[in-house]
Amino acid sequence: QVCAQLCRRPCYCPWVPPRCPRGSPLVLDGCGCCKICARRLGEPCDFLHVCDQSQGLVCDYSSASAGTGATCNFEDDEEGCEVNGRVYREGEVFQPSCKIQCQCLDGGFNCIPLCQEDVR
Repeated sequence: QVCAQLCRRPCYCPWVPPRCPRGSPLVLDGCGCCKICARRLGEPCDFLHVCDQSQGLVCDYSSASAGTGATCNFEDDEEGCEVNGRVYREGEVFQPSCKIQCQCLDGGFNCIPLCQEDVR
């Protein structure tokens, strides 16, 4: 019933999809109607403005009762790392540049150099 109240049919979407910030993919809104930028870790969310599920984020309403509104958070409260606007899951290995490789550990990250001149 709530979905029917929030979602207008037929869909009325802008002709040009929005330009999303780096690390935020273009996804369908909560109505499955228009393309929007997925919300990232800590950003406000609601039924229409969905979180980035590819990053394991869900709309967390637990803080909404305090009047702050819902925010995007990890589904299992698992640790994660945010580097350059992208969220990595606990244990995930990533390369922020061609010179280093990092792994997300306990909310932080450990990195090792990939090039000989960076070993010092």
